Amino acid sequence: MKDIDEINELLRPLARIGTDEPGGRADGARAQALLTDIIAQERQPTLAAPLRDRRWARRTLLGLAASVVLALGVVLGPSLLGHGGGTATSYANSAVEIRKEANTYVARIKDPYADQQKFSEAFRALGLNVELRVIPVSPTAVGKIVSMGGTMHSAIPNVPFGAGREPDDCDLADSDCFMVVTVPAVVKDTSSLMHFDLGRQAKPGESYANEWLSATHAGEQLAGAKASGRTVGDVLAEVRKRGLTAEFNLVDVHDSGYELKPLAADQVGANWIVYRVASVRVGVVRLQVTPERNPGLAYDQD
Repeated sequence: MKDIDEINELLRPLARIGTDEPGGRADGARAQALLTDIIAQERQPTLAAPLRDRRWARRTLLGLAASVVLALGVVLGPSLLGHGGGTATSYANSAVEIRKEANTYVARIKDPYADQQKFSEAFRALGLNVELRVIPVSPTAVGKIVSMGGTMHSAIPNVPFGAGREPDDCDLADSDCFMVVTVPAVVKDTSSLMHFDLGRQAKPGESYANEWLSATHAGEQLAGAKASGRTVGDVLAEVRKRGLTAEFNLVDVHDSGYELKPLAADQVGANWIVYRVASVRVGVVRLQVTPERNPGLAYDQD
C-alpha cells in the first residue's frame, strides 16, 4: 500500500499511551480491525480514475481515518504506528498536544477554550504530575504563566517552566500561532505536584481572572493614565475618554490589611479617592476607592 506512510504520519500525533499500559493494547482486536478497514478502503479499485481524482481520494481517506479514530476514541499505541514498544513520549487530544523534545516536554495548546480537564489529562498520560489551567486574562498577560505553585518547587529546586508562542512572537489571532508551555523532563514520574495558570484571550463579556494587574500598566486599557491618589471624578473623565465604563469597589482598611467590597456607582462621590484601577473585562475597569485619602494605603502605585 503506497500511502501507509502517510496514514502513519497522520495518526502518529494521536498516540496516547504505551502498549504496556492498561487499555493501551495497540494490537487489540478493535484497533487492528480499524486499521485493516482503513487499508481495505485504499485497496478498492480506483486505478481507472484520473490522477486528480485519485489524489483527492487519498486526501479524503486520510482525513476519514483520523475522524474515525477520534470518533471511536481508539487509543493508538506505538506498535500500531510502526514504532515498536516502549513508553509513549507524546500525547494529543482536542485541546493540547505534548511531545518530548530532547530533555523537555513541549505542550502546544490547540484549543485554549477547551474543557480544563483535558490539559491536565494530557500531562498525566505522560507521567507528568502537572496541572495546567488556561484562564481568561487581560491583554498583556495572554500567552504568559500568570501564577504557579505546588510542592515541586521545594522537591526539585530551580526547575524552569516556560511559556511562549510558536512561531516566536506570532499573532495568536492567526490559526497557525500556538501558545506553548515547556516542562523539563526531570519532573517525570515524581510525586511532587506542580500547577500553573496560563493566560488566554478572554471571550466577549468574559471576566479576566487576573484583576490584580493594574489597568494603567502598559498595554492595558488605561495604559499610561495616572489614577492612584486622584479623585474619582478625574479618573472617570479619563475612563470615558477612552470609551470605557467603570465599576466600583470600596477599599475597607483594617488592622491586618484591607478587603474589597462591591459598591454601587450612585454611592460614590466625585471627590472620593481612587486607590487603584483593575481591568475587569473588555471595555470595563473597576475603580477601588475610599471616601477620603486613607493613611493605611500606599497611593501613587500606578
